[in-house]
Amino acid sequence: MKTKMFFMGILFLMSSNVNAQTKVDTLTNEKVIKLSKLGLQPSVIINKIQTSYTLFDVSTDGLINLSENGVSADVINEMMKIENEAQMANANQKDMNDPLTMRRTGIYFYNPEDSLKPIRRVDPTITTTTKSGGLGSAIARAYSYGVAMDYLISSLAGKNSRMQIDDPDPVFYFYFENNSNPDGDDWFFATATSPNEFVLVKLGTKKDSRVIAVGEANAYGSSTGISNKMKIPFDYEEVEDGIYKVTFKQPLAKGEYCFLYASSTPTRYSNNKVFDFGISIDIKKRKK
Repeated sequence: MKTKMFFMGILFLMSSNVNAQTKVDTLTNEKVIKLSKLGLQPSVIINKIQTSYTLFDVSTDGLINLSENGVSADVINEMMKIENEAQMANANQKDMNDPLTMRRTGIYFYNPEDSLKPIRRVDPTITTTTKSGGLGSAIARAYSYGVAMDYLISSLAGKNSRMQIDDPDPVFYFYFENNSNPDGDDWFFATATSPNEFVLVKLGTKKDSRVIAVGEANAYGSSTGISNKMKIPFDYEEVEDGIYKVTFKQPLAKGEYCFLYASSTPTRYSNNKVFDFGISIDIKKRKK
């Protein structure tokens, strides 16, 4: 029994020693001063700085104190460099949470109440377009002497968008950038120059898809594009070069929506992508 307890004690001590060795070693001004007073070469201290977590004071008073305590200029320069890099990293992170900071082109939903990720990109969704009709449509055309319409229907897979927003007054930001060789997802934002070239529509829903009419035809002619009565108005303003803030004239009703590029698309790209989202809250319930 005593032997077993002895070995357990040894294991405990070994474990404690390992944990002590793996603790994060944070270098401060005071520790750098101690290392310098031990007579360590500046190159050794610099190597220690580069391989440790640091929390330096490189203010004017901090630098004076380092110099008065014999810390070499090379070490002080390295401390300033490390601290500057840390500040830049923090600043860049803050900037990416600012909607006025340019980022990858596209449409982004902005929610300042989300402290973790206030800006979320609206990913594009591919649509498939087919004709409406069948036997019922054929009979209608026959009895109306070709006046009855066939419709071109674009479908999005799934009953709901992956992006659901619980605010009927969402704010979006559009980011545009001149790019002579954009990829497929960025093409719209290199060709267009403002949100004025996009439209917003509310999607119809089926059991396992969302749909929108993008054209119509009968025996006397055809047309393509979104009907004006289906378009939902919105306001926009340019807040920075190439960055536009988009808001809505009226709260959006609960349902599925999408932004789509309204202008004609060059032949090397197909206009089969939309930027979809859903409003998951009923405006009437929110008012209550």
